[in-house]
Amino acid sequence: MPDQDCILVLTSCTGKKRAESAEGLTLDDFMRGAEHVRAREGVLRETACAAEDMYTGEQHLRLLHGVRAYRETGSTLDLRILSAGYGVIDAARQIVPYEATYKALSKKAARTWATTQQVPQAFRDLMQRETLLTCIALGDDYLWACDIREDVVFVSPTLLFCGERTAAKLPEIPNLFVVPLSNRDAQRFRCSLLGLKGELFTRLLLRLAQGQELRLHSADALLEDLDRSATPRTSRPAARPRAGVDYVISPVTPNPHGFSYFIPDWDDLVDPAYAFETDTHAGGSGDWSNEVYAHQLYARPSYDGILMSKVVAEKGKRKIERLQTLGVHRFLRVPDTFPVMGDCGAFGYLKETVPPYTTSEILDYYTGLGFDYGVSLDHLIVKATEDEAQARYALTIQNAEDFLREHQRRGLPWTPVGAVQGWSPASYAEAARRIAAMGYNYIALGGLVRMQSRAILSMLEQVRQVVPTHVKIHLFGIGRLGPLHEFRRLGVTSVDSSSPLRKAWLSGPNYLTPAGVAYAAVRIPQAAKGFRAKRMVTEGRASAGQVARLEQACLQAMYDIDAGRISVADALSPLLDYDHLITEGARQMEPLLRRTLEDRPWKACSCAICSAIGVEVIIFRGNNRNRRRGFHNTHVFYNILQEALAGTRSLTTIDDTDTDDDE
Repeated sequence: MPDQDCILVLTSCTGKKRAESAEGLTLDDFMRGAEHVRAREGVLRETACAAEDMYTGEQHLRLLHGVRAYRETGSTLDLRILSAGYGVIDAARQIVPYEATYKALSKKAARTWATTQQVPQAFRDLMQRETLLTCIALGDDYLWACDIREDVVFVSPTLLFCGERTAAKLPEIPNLFVVPLSNRDAQRFRCSLLGLKGELFTRLLLRLAQGQELRLHSADALLEDLDRSATPRTSRPAARPRAGVDYVISPVTPNPHGFSYFIPDWDDLVDPAYAFETDTHAGGSGDWSNEVYAHQLYARPSYDGILMSKVVAEKGKRKIERLQTLGVHRFLRVPDTFPVMGDCGAFGYLKETVPPYTTSEILDYYTGLGFDYGVSLDHLIVKATEDEAQARYALTIQNAEDFLREHQRRGLPWTPVGAVQGWSPASYAEAARRIAAMGYNYIALGGLVRMQSRAILSMLEQVRQVVPTHVKIHLFGIGRLGPLHEFRRLGVTSVDSSSPLRKAWLSGPNYLTPAGVAYAAVRIPQAAKGFRAKRMVTEGRASAGQVARLEQACLQAMYDIDAGRISVADALSPLLDYDHLITEGARQMEPLLRRTLEDRPWKACSCAICSAIGVEVIIFRGNNRNRRRGFHNTHVFYNILQEALAGTRSLTTIDDTDTDDDE
């Protein structure tokens, strides 16, 4: 395609990169010459990737939204990157991690090094190309490296965004349109000054992709056009609160079996009005204010309580503010009678020598938010921390003692739970004995997720021998049906696990049925958004257009097989073609997909999720489908659990592993 039908974009490298390496190239490496660089690249070849994918700075990521959206229209865009290490390079060039910037040099040294890299000449050569439009998104140091003088010839209309001071210093040159930017513009376009050029060029590219004109005769007119532009569909739009979402469910009658299943809160919410046919969020983007929890979709929650870890509760300023304002029950939209347990989330500070909280702080946290149960401050003992095992062990026991003493002194209204950690049956038993002897009526055993069921049972046998029978036992992160009756015999009264939910995201069988059978969901990544689909394009295995057409063929095949309009063989054809591109060279999914399409298990399920969205639940694609499948899995798991507890069902082990974090 002739250059005049192409848009040329020249942007700069960023300090933040996708791949990092302590052995990455330095400016000194580049200055030692091309042969030295090639030798060093050979050592780092496993970390290499296309330059376009290497940089993760804000300007680059914002710019890429527009670049990729423009390319998806079938139009041509040539992206070049000015690197302080590599010079001016094509975005597709394979590079390795490095650390080099013109800012590290004086102006004179930067100009000298850029000349050695042939940057000024490469810049002039690019500007002499005849294009539809040339866009320059370079910072001040990189513009200096290009040495823009009056003799530079800009053959095509060229748009350059830069700071006000730099704009004042640039010469007036035909076809060069300079737009000065300031902090006021960053506020206007709702992004940082650092990412502003990327945001503006993305808006510009989307306008061009949609066939809209741009007023290049004045900076004010152009910025007004871009301000009216819709937020790029590939960037995250502002979330809009929606009515009928924020309500507390009705009170729930506790299950009568004396065994409770808690589900950990990981901000798993969905849009109740999500448009699957267009993959459009009714609230613009996901947020607590426009989405619902699983317990809002089913007539009765598929769990007896919720576990919220402090490290998860503090995942963002907005969430913290809401929790502090509403309290934990109202935030989770459950009545005050619905049990909510709090713990510290030891997995979140696993690598720290000591926990980042104090016992007094944790007591205030549980009390302030209104938890029903609060677990003492513990420290995980796993293989990665075995050299600190004794110190963590002693710290957890001491914290439990301090926790209970202070809880009793303050007369707090919620139930204290003593955390138990260990590394062997004997160590768990001794810790449990000591903590129960302090006066706890409820203890919780952690660090069990990677243990086999028989090892957990062996440990529980020893714990039960030294802990009074009135002391209740909770198991962190364990959602296994196989050993359920043995757990109950040994005094376990509650467990928590997100395994049934998380199973929806795993490969292989990940849709559970009431019969205890698992089927494979059908993976159809979004062509424009899914990282797997994007990787096909960046690796050259398919064009963006081919991926988009195959994506639509797969979706149509699923709708047709659901309606009985096509055969299993006809539906499998595009699905396997897409699956082959997703995981090149692999065809192992064929028997799993064939079984799913032949049995169509979603049609036999009458749960609230499957009844509402039908075939969408079996499509592995985006949070609003995958989380719903996880909600369905949790609902099925809970029903099987209740039937087993009631003695009306013989136990079937769905999976004797867990996908939770350690606690």
